[in-house]
Amino acid sequence: MLLALSTGCGNGSEINSPDAGGMAQPSATTAARAIVSVTPSPAPATPEVIQTEPPAVKSVVLIPAVPDYTESGRGYEIKGEVVQASFSADQTLPLGLFMPETMVRFEQDGRTAWGTPDKQNYITLMKLDAADAAAGDGEFEPGNDRQLLKYKEYLGSKVIGGQTAEVFEFTAKEHAYRAELHIQAEQRAALLPVFIDMLRDVEYMEKQPPITPGVFLTAPDVGSDPGKKQALQETMDCLEAWAAGDKEKFAATMHSPQLNEALQFFLDNKNVYHFYELTVLGIPIQGAKRAAFAVSYTRMTSEGYIIDGGNEISLLKNKQGEWKIANID
Repeated sequence: MLLALSTGCGNGSEINSPDAGGMAQPSATTAARAIVSVTPSPAPATPEVIQTEPPAVKSVVLIPAVPDYTESGRGYEIKGEVVQASFSADQTLPLGLFMPETMVRFEQDGRTAWGTPDKQNYITLMKLDAADAAAGDGEFEPGNDRQLLKYKEYLGSKVIGGQTAEVFEFTAKEHAYRAELHIQAEQRAALLPVFIDMLRDVEYMEKQPPITPGVFLTAPDVGSDPGKKQALQETMDCLEAWAAGDKEKFAATMHSPQLNEALQFFLDNKNVYHFYELTVLGIPIQGAKRAAFAVSYTRMTSEGYIIDGGNEISLLKNKQGEWKIANID
C-alpha cells in the first residue's frame, strides 16, 4: 500500500509578506511529497496438524523376557482405581501372574485361571509341545483390534463356548506357552487393559518340594548363668511358636502386648519357616542393655516360593528381671 504525505516547507516571512497580497504563496519546496511504502503483516500461520499413526501390526513386544519371581508386588488400575496385586502361581506350570486382590484364582477346563469372582472373565496359560506350536496359527481369526494387533505375541482370537478368547504365545526358559484371555463383550473395555498388564508381568517360578516347618537347630552354648539360660529359652520358645503359628505361646514371649500385636505379621503371612541355625550375639550385648540372637531359616510362601533368610532377635528385661523379646528385625 502506498501512502502520500504532504508537508509544508516554507518559512513564516514568505507567507505573510505584503507583496503576496495577503495570500500565502507556496514555495517550490512546499509541494514536496514524501512517498512511504508500507508492507502489510503476513497472516498468522495455520498450525500444522500432526497425524499420529497407530503402531504397525506386530511391531511391539509385550513380553521381552520372562523374569524369575523375586517376591515383588504390583498395582493395576481397574475402573479408575489402583488395585494391589500379589503373585499367584499356576498350580501346574512354573509360571505365575500378579492377581489383583479383587480377582480370584480357580480351575477352568483343567487349567489354572485368574479372573473375576463370577469366573466369566479370566486368563489361562498352557505349555505347548512342538505339534501345538506348529499348528497354532491356523486356529485363530486375525481380528481387527489394533490394541492387540500391534503385539508380536498376539496370534488372534477364537470362539470358545460362545465367548471370544484373545490368544497370545510367548517363550519362557526356552519353552513355548500360550495365554488365552476370555472376556465378556460388556466387560472388554474395562478388563482387556488389565489382563494385558497381567500377562506382561508374567514371572517364572519352579515348583519345589515343600519344606518341613519347625525348629531344627542345635541350641548355642550360653554357659551356666541362669539369666543367660533364661534368655536362650525365651528365644527358643519364640521360635517354636513362630514356626507353629501358635499365637498364644508367641505372645507369652513378648515384652509387651503392643509389640506382640506389631509382630503378628510373622504368623499371619502364610509363610512356612524351617529354622536351622541360632547364634548368640550377646547376653547382654557389650555396652547395651539388650541381649540378641541371630536366627537363620528357610522360608516358603503360600505360593511355593522358597528362599533363605534371617532375623536378629533382641531381648530386654521386664520389671520382674526376665528377658523378653523386644524386637525381631
